[in-house]
Amino acid sequence: MFAADLAAASSGEQGLLEIRIKDHREAIGDFLRLTLKLDKIAISPKTGLKFWKSGWQDLSPSLESLDLTKYTGNQSVTVFKGEINAGAFDAIDLKLKGLEGILKKTQRSATIKNTIGPIKLSFTVQAQNATVIVLDLAILDVSDHPPLNYELGIKGWELYINGRLSDKVPPG
Repeated sequence: MFAADLAAASSGEQGLLEIRIKDHREAIGDFLRLTLKLDKIAISPKTGLKFWKSGWQDLSPSLESLDLTKYTGNQSVTVFKGEINAGAFDAIDLKLKGLEGILKKTQRSATIKNTIGPIKLSFTVQAQNATVIVLDLAILDVSDHPPLNYELGIKGWELYINGRLSDKVPPG
């Protein structure tokens, strides 16, 4: 299948890629609002034997910002949806410009450290098929480790091919 993916990519065939975000409910209840300002999303093509052609492909988010408190449990928001060249990929990176959180209890802003980095995630975008990736973010209360307050990171992800769950981390 990998050879077929490379052949599809070289012929310019397109597949649909959709990237969604949700929160894993750790400490999101502490927040009245938690705004993520999106910079870009990058995906890393699987290079195979052509390792010298490695590099990230940037995707422009469809939103400038979102309030993460609105997307918990089964609720998610699309941050990218578009046709891309079919092929195999091995990583994704969600880049943020900033984070702004307002706490429910104090109605004041909270200091939040962004720990989101590139994620090792093997997936394939196949010609005329839909690939959906749901990134499950988690805001953690780390105030018991001064001077830290909150950290935003990746809890896991879900990968869907044509509407069917293909892979999930953590499994369950």
